[in-house]
Amino acid sequence: MSKQIYVVGAAILNEKYQVLASKRADDRILGTLWEFPGGKIEPGETPEQALTRELREEFNDQITVGPAVGPTSVYEYDFGTVHLTVFYAHLESHNFDLVAHSELRWCDQAKLGELTWAGADAPIAKLVSQANLKEILF
Repeated sequence: MSKQIYVVGAAILNEKYQVLASKRADDRILGTLWEFPGGKIEPGETPEQALTRELREEFNDQITVGPAVGPTSVYEYDFGTVHLTVFYAHLESHNFDLVAHSELRWCDQAKLGELTWAGADAPIAKLVSQANLKEILF
């Protein structure tokens, strides 16, 4: 059985209802693919706590975590099986100190399908592209 990896991601929305996509740095696992920023859930953390910590570590930013985008996405990579839960989020700061990423892009919903998403992120990007983002409450 492959290694089970539990991770969280943030579908960060701005005031124009655009979604923040982050491109993995070339030298990292899944480099050059797009993802929702986030990371592994540490022992004893809730998914929401993990997401808040990861965004502080990856971007030096504070977020407000909203509802989950949808069900957890499960995807088998060669290094293990990733269980990804993505939450809508709102930025409280805008530092964007990039650690794990080479590029960030604000995307209109209709443009999300044009990016090459990591396997676990792809079905969630599709859900976000079809959601009514004006109904998301924080």
